[in-house]
Amino acid sequence: MTAEPDALAVVNQLRDLAADPMNRRAIVQDQGCLPGLILFLDHTNPQVVYSALLAIRYLAECRANREKLKGELGMMLSLQNVVQKVAGVCVRRLC
Repeated sequence: MTAEPDALAVVNQLRDLAADPMNRRAIVQDQGCLPGLILFLDHTNPQVVYSALLAIRYLAECRANREKLKGELGMMLSLQNVVQKVAGVCVRRLC
């Protein structure tokens, strides 16, 4: 067993915390949680990316978090990269 938790375990824990509406403001206000979720959007494991997207979606359900989410460094670029990857996969499957 490694000393470092794997990415999927960490992002799943953040996702589970974000699923509870009582945690959403605190997660966004925390210094490390939101930047960590954004980094997970660029992960090579699709399950990690999916869990990060779910967590961010849960966080965005809290209206007070939306401006912070929009303005978070790297958020929009990482989301755009996810969309491009998904679109690329879909196009390749149609060929």
